[in-house]
Amino acid sequence: MTGSPWFDATDLPRSPGGMIQADAHCKVTGYDKVYVAGDAGSFPGPDWMPKQAHMADLQAKAAVKNLLAEFKGQPPRAIPKSELICLIDSFNSGMLVARTEKYNIMLPDISLLHWAKRGFEQWYIRQYLK
Repeated sequence: MTGSPWFDATDLPRSPGGMIQADAHCKVTGYDKVYVAGDAGSFPGPDWMPKQAHMADLQAKAAVKNLLAEFKGQPPRAIPKSELICLIDSFNSGMLVARTEKYNIMLPDISLLHWAKRGFEQWYIRQYLK
């Protein structure tokens, strides 16, 4: 992945891959009260840290907490957990892969996980359909 071309029109700090450079608190390096989350950012963490919606959610929550803390004159303290959770769906079965800094899990390919993923997708997306 590389950074978006519109980043070139800004003076935002960039990683070698062209993403917006952030610290562990999701704060844009060298900026006051500016945060980034998701695919646009480059964050410190393990080399396996995914660029997926789940990680973007964790980064966004930390960024909001930290920005609100800064508005109150407090230092940013929230750091998103590095976490990979993926249900690999083959349309009639699925396999769970999960990783954090404390554990690695890979469950075998079973049909129950296909249905679990379908259910999770419906549950997750409903918040955006309101």
